[in-house]
Amino acid sequence: MAYTARFIENVVLEEKAPADYYAECCEFLDEFITKRPRIVGTEVHAALKSFLVMLLSAPEDRALGSLESVDRVVKPFDADDHSSSEPGTTEASALLLFGMAGKALYFLSKQTQNSQFETELARLFRDVADLRSNLWLFHMSARMAQAGFQIHFIPEQEEPTPDYVATRENTRIHVEANTRNPSVKTIAGIRDALWNVMHGSAKSGGKQIKFKDAAYSPGLIVVDISNCDVDSNETGLLPHIKLRADLCKRTSSGWTYDLSGDPEFFEHPENTGNLVEYAIRYFHQMAEYNRYSVGALLIGISMGVRTINEGVLGAPKGAIMIVDSRYPQLALPELAPQIYLVDTQNPLPEGTR
Repeated sequence: MAYTARFIENVVLEEKAPADYYAECCEFLDEFITKRPRIVGTEVHAALKSFLVMLLSAPEDRALGSLESVDRVVKPFDADDHSSSEPGTTEASALLLFGMAGKALYFLSKQTQNSQFETELARLFRDVADLRSNLWLFHMSARMAQAGFQIHFIPEQEEPTPDYVATRENTRIHVEANTRNPSVKTIAGIRDALWNVMHGSAKSGGKQIKFKDAAYSPGLIVVDISNCDVDSNETGLLPHIKLRADLCKRTSSGWTYDLSGDPEFFEHPENTGNLVEYAIRYFHQMAEYNRYSVGALLIGISMGVRTINEGVLGAPKGAIMIVDSRYPQLALPELAPQIYLVDTQNPLPEGTR
């Protein structure tokens, strides 16, 4: 098997021809693993090999639904029960997920990496239980590599540290990646997940403790909640945010919105009881209580496979960012089309809640 680097470099094909694009990335992934004896033959690698044998066989010879090893690997990424019951749902999920992994590792492999990269790589392929979380780490670091950042995975120490540092010209960002999979998939579960990521729970102190050392300033927390219904809310309204056109600054992929210029933002019912409101409020509280050096929060949905239309699976990708206005360099349109700038040194608009 051989992959074509030029094909993988043409990232527009990920949207225009996803099946072909991810198949190419899968072939790269297999070659990438084969060069690393520490992860050859792991459960994830074995599932990939079985999948590729099926993928490269003639359509009439494919025994869809027979790859139990693949089913175990993709299960953590299921965002719904794939109730369409169409044959080949496991294989379609595998193509999306192995393809995403291959794409991420392709772009990261173009840079010189350290031993911590290899340690994280071993976790990715050996620990099926944490596969989704580990893949999110590589997905986000690769996104930043594509955007021109040099990625350096931070060696583990006795004290907690962020996962990696990303550097581009004069911009240096320390990043902590995390996934959440609350049992309640609606806004109630999302609200708790966001709070726990930033502020902690009875079991942990939240991810902001990774930035206790001032050397890790400014920090960015990136969290994936793909298994949740991100459009759910407490108002029953359609999932649309009401913004003032004069405060929307267009970017290459969407817009940034300076919340400090909109004192009536939370007076609009459309802007309350949803992911955006709780992300902004919890982030503001984290900074207000001097929670170390976290300057931005990204919430993404790239790690879930769900039914897009009847019988059609997909892995929708999207993200929003909440950025402390003191750190405008963290507002990265390459990572999120919707970016809210929040003045953490002054109270938020009160609204009606």
